[in-house]
Amino acid sequence: MSIEYNKRSRPTFSMFGVKPTNAGTLYRTGTLLWLAGIAMLSVPMVTLVDVPIARWFESEPMSSKFGDALDLMQLFSHGWGIFLVLLAIALMAPQHRWYVPRLGAMAMGGGAVATLAKMFVLRPRPNGLNLEIASYDSAWLWAFDWNLEQVAAFDASTRAFPSGNMATAIAFSVGLWVLFPRGRWLFAVVCFGAMFQRLFTGSHFLSDLFGGAAFGLLWAYTCLHPSLLGSLFDKIEPEKNSQAPVLQVSSTPVVSISIAQKPVAAESQMETATTSIDHVTDPPAERSAA
Repeated sequence: MSIEYNKRSRPTFSMFGVKPTNAGTLYRTGTLLWLAGIAMLSVPMVTLVDVPIARWFESEPMSSKFGDALDLMQLFSHGWGIFLVLLAIALMAPQHRWYVPRLGAMAMGGGAVATLAKMFVLRPRPNGLNLEIASYDSAWLWAFDWNLEQVAAFDASTRAFPSGNMATAIAFSVGLWVLFPRGRWLFAVVCFGAMFQRLFTGSHFLSDLFGGAAFGLLWAYTCLHPSLLGSLFDKIEPEKNSQAPVLQVSSTPVVSISIAQKPVAAESQMETATTSIDHVTDPPAERSAA
C-alpha cells in the first residue's frame, strides 16, 4: 500500500469544495432530492389537517411575547436577515467568504423559484378566511392558472402556495448546515421557527409550507450538485484540503518488491562486513608466520 496525493481539481459532490472522502458520507446531494419529493407528496395528506391547525393558531394559544420571539426567526426567510448573516460570514469568517455567493444564490433563488410557482396556483391564505365557520373543504380551494390569465391581477392574498418564505429558509439553512456543521442544530431551530411564524400569523396553511420546503430543497439540490449549478460555483470557490493525503491501494506490488529487496541488501551488507574483517585480521596472521 502506498500514500498518494489526490490531485483531482474538483470533488465528486459539490459541497463547498469538500472532497467526497471528507463529506460524501455525511452530506449527499441525492438526499435533498428525496426529501423534496417526500415533502411534495405529503402536500395532499397535510391538506386534510390544514383547517384545524389554522383554527388552533387563530385562537392565539400562545402569548404575544412568543409571537415576538417567532418574528426574530424570520432571519433566514427575510432579505435583510439573510444579508446580515452573509455579511457576518464575510467579516467574521474570512476563510469562508468565497462561499457567500453560493449561499446568497441558494437563499434568493429558493424564494424566486417559489414565487414563479405561485403564478400558476391560486389559493387563499388562512387570514383571508373565516376559520370559525370554515369546513374541511375550505382547504381544498385550489385553482390553477396554467395560461397565466390572472397574472396581471396578481393578488398576494390568493397566492399562498407554495410558501416563498419557507423555500428561502430551507435552502439557506441547507447551505449553512453543510458549510458550518457544528451549528446545524441552531440552523434547524431557526428554520422551524420561521415555519411556526408563518402559521402563527395565519399567512400560510401547513401544506403551503410543505410545498415551499419541497421547492427549497429542490433548489438547494440544484446549487450543490456538480452537474448543475454546483459546477459554476466550484470555479470560484477554493477546494478544501487540496493537498490532504489519501490512502490508496497501489496497482503495482510495491510491498512485495520492497520485501524481496530487503534480504538482498542484508546479504550484501554481510559480505561487505566479512570482507572488511578479513582485511583487518590477515596482516597479523602474516606477521606471526614470518
